[in-house]
Amino acid sequence: MKSLLELPAKIRRKGWRGTLRVLCERFLYRHQELLTVERSLEAPLSKRLKVYRWQHVHLHEETLPKLEKYFAHYLPAVRKLLAQEGVRGEAFADENGDVIGMVWMTNRDYYEPLYHRWIRLPPGHMYQFAGEVAEPYRNTGMPLRYLRGLCEQGYHELGCHVARSLVDARNLPAVLLHMHMGFRETGEATHVYTLFRFLHFTRICAYREPRFASWQKPERNRISPQKLE
Repeated sequence: MKSLLELPAKIRRKGWRGTLRVLCERFLYRHQELLTVERSLEAPLSKRLKVYRWQHVHLHEETLPKLEKYFAHYLPAVRKLLAQEGVRGEAFADENGDVIGMVWMTNRDYYEPLYHRWIRLPPGHMYQFAGEVAEPYRNTGMPLRYLRGLCEQGYHELGCHVARSLVDARNLPAVLLHMHMGFRETGEATHVYTLFRFLHFTRICAYREPRFASWQKPERNRISPQKLE
């Protein structure tokens, strides 16, 4: 019912062609191309960030009430993530203790239900996923702050020195963000085909030429392959 009420506004914003495309992708057929990107946790972030009085929070059962203000709709998914062995959630909270941004990671092979595929991790790698920032705190550099924490801590206790993530090739803001943070394409693409919202087909293929090389940070931030071994 809510979708029908919002339909006139979507038609005005996207036009008939754009609206039909969205409806087709949502209910009939959808194709996603996901690129695997990586970043060395040994490469420092040179960008200076504005100082905020945010608290670093490790997510667990006792911290769930802190998600209710901005992420109440995510609570069922968060409970499932907390129940999975080897999955860890990191977050930032404001001065009132409310979580304003979070991200999840694991250093084990992980089945990604959003994309219907297994993420197989080489030794020394972690998979970073499900990053969210509350709307009032977007454009504050929070993903960079989280990545800086990873670089400084290095997750050495888990034996991790490389962060891996998946990014939708059509989500240009997300691609730009990852390139800005120093992630690099690995040459692996995952194609996810969805029919009628419940039939899913996945195909993983390799490609040679970087798709977003012009968006990458300068070469000085690149870590040599020898250092990653």
